[in-house]
Amino acid sequence: MRALLPLACLSLLAAGGGAVDRLAREGHWLEKAWDEHHALLNKPAPKLELSGWINGEVKGDQMKGKIVVVDFWATWCGPCRRSIPHNNEMAKAYASRGVLVVGACGGGQEDQMGALASSLRIEYPTAKVSAATTKAWSVQWWPTYAVIDRQGKLRALGLRPDAVEPLLEELLKEPLMKAGT
Repeated sequence: MRALLPLACLSLLAAGGGAVDRLAREGHWLEKAWDEHHALLNKPAPKLELSGWINGEVKGDQMKGKIVVVDFWATWCGPCRRSIPHNNEMAKAYASRGVLVVGACGGGQEDQMGALASSLRIEYPTAKVSAATTKAWSVQWWPTYAVIDRQGKLRALGLRPDAVEPLLEELLKEPLMKAGT
């Protein structure tokens, strides 16, 4: 049984946050980090500093108007490694629907990223993430999945790997906003 939702979360749901916010909460890894992550949601995503790209560099303007899944992963992390095949599938399955999957490698031993990306056959763009980014995004464990909506707002942070696709499906139902709205 899930714990009761914090009052701030209930007010967001009542104000029309809807299914995406509910799924962000239900799919969150750890209760103790929810409040810190929740404070970042439904606001512009923090700056994402990535370098040493593999499988093509993704620039900020390429993310505009897309739903972006950021997989904060570490080379030494077993669950991170196990989620790579699914990330490959997700990147392919959702690309035509305007979803971009990006890997953000951190947590130490980033120098092994290239060899690991090759041996594990990472097919989506991945790069080394700066310490400033992991701090700004409150990355506290690996993997940490984050989802940014088409307007550049952080809609989920700290998701379990199995919680990403249901959230994507709900985000894809949201109407596209026109420029200036």
